[in-house]
Amino acid sequence: MKNKGKLCSIALASTFLVFVFLILISVVVSAAQVTKIGTGYEPAVYGNNVVWTNGVVIHLYDLTNRTDTTVSSSGASSPEIYDSKLVWHDESSGTPRLAVYDIPTTTKSYITQNVDQYSKPAIYGNRIVWSANDSVYLRDISTSTQTQIGNGSNPDIYDTKVVYYSYSEDPEVDITIRMYDLNTKERITVNSYGDPNIPRIWDTKVIWSDVYNHQGYIAMYNTSTKKTIDITHQLDTDPYGNEYGASTGTHIAIQNDKIVYNKCVDDYEGKPGVYVYNISTGLSTPVYNYLEEVYTTPEVYNNTVVWGIDKNYVDGAAGNDIYLCDLADEPKNLTAI
Repeated sequence: MKNKGKLCSIALASTFLVFVFLILISVVVSAAQVTKIGTGYEPAVYGNNVVWTNGVVIHLYDLTNRTDTTVSSSGASSPEIYDSKLVWHDESSGTPRLAVYDIPTTTKSYITQNVDQYSKPAIYGNRIVWSANDSVYLRDISTSTQTQIGNGSNPDIYDTKVVYYSYSEDPEVDITIRMYDLNTKERITVNSYGDPNIPRIWDTKVIWSDVYNHQGYIAMYNTSTKKTIDITHQLDTDPYGNEYGASTGTHIAIQNDKIVYNKCVDDYEGKPGVYVYNISTGLSTPVYNYLEEVYTTPEVYNNTVVWGIDKNYVDGAAGNDIYLCDLADEPKNLTAI
């Protein structure tokens, strides 16, 4: 019987090694080149264009020509881009409104109805969605028609589907991720587990951050298979009692087969930094390392990942540069700060 404690220790150590091995094989180390392209916050990317705000100024950066153009000089925040259209929250007049900017013609128009100081637009094609006063609105800029489509906030849009966060629309549960079909006018609850927020949608996949613990983790629902899986780890403990997981939910984005996110702590799930998750392989790739508790805002389009510092979590020691990583680049050294 005197070997029982030793055998338990060996078993515990073996279990821990398997645990570490499983964590390690879920993360692939990247060495793609990272480039600084400007200074500011809230970058978004589509095709060859990156847009961001610096103070209250909107910048449009052409990745092909490497040119930076100012398209708005006051009262601007939360820019988004789709094809040749830019949208952002605008308070240059002193009243909250949404600006719509056409890149080829350099013409600008405004959405003034049902917009408040917290309204952040999302755009797909000719449709723009946003929220104000716990209501979700959609405007078709091709027909100049505007409709309230739900009760909630933080909406995102893909084709004819809109997802949003709601705490008042489903009488069965308190906090939900809801999805509205523009064709059928039907609303469904995508998720009501935990504390889901920040919904994002691309094709048949809806992702969100569950912020019940710490900075949250990422989950995904497939509208075709009706299945939900965890993309990053929920809060858990390793065999020695150390916490890991729930550190990836502050800013998320999805496009095609990629999910990008910020990880803000150093634990068995990986080092802090900017990550890309491949949906097909189930592997996460760190593309840029940061110090702990540095929060970034990664966005993705094809092989281009852009990010800046999240101004909601600005540390006095952190800069506010805009970075770009081309995942198709030849391998280079992984940059760290």
